[in-house]
Amino acid sequence: MAQVMIVDDQINTAKMISMAVTMLGHESLELYRGEDAVEMLRTVQPDFVLLDYMMPGMNGLRTLEKMRTIPNGEHVPIFLLTAAQDRYLEDQAKEAGATGFLPKPLNLDLLETILCNKGINGNNGSGK
Repeated sequence: MAQVMIVDDQINTAKMISMAVTMLGHESLELYRGEDAVEMLRTVQPDFVLLDYMMPGMNGLRTLEKMRTIPNGEHVPIFLLTAAQDRYLEDQAKEAGATGFLPKPLNLDLLETILCNKGINGNNGSGK
């Protein structure tokens, strides 16, 4: 069982993703602001992070950059979630240290595959 940190400012979206993670047999930790996720990562070592891109305040890209500077965040798989289909954004996310990029709405089968692989083995979630 993996612990999955879910970071999304849309509470309903975070709760739906959390329910899916729980149904797949994993533990979820919901946060609604990038700043809170960065702070939580200082004390908690999740196995996996699902991070929304479009958030007020510290957006997902900035949150990702900060997470990668924390010892607990250096190697944890972090996937950026977004409804936007933007190749430039995907490139920025990879440069900032994203393990992969997942489209919203999140496909449950894809989520299950990634959680089983814990974001490794070359699976970037984009199907490319």
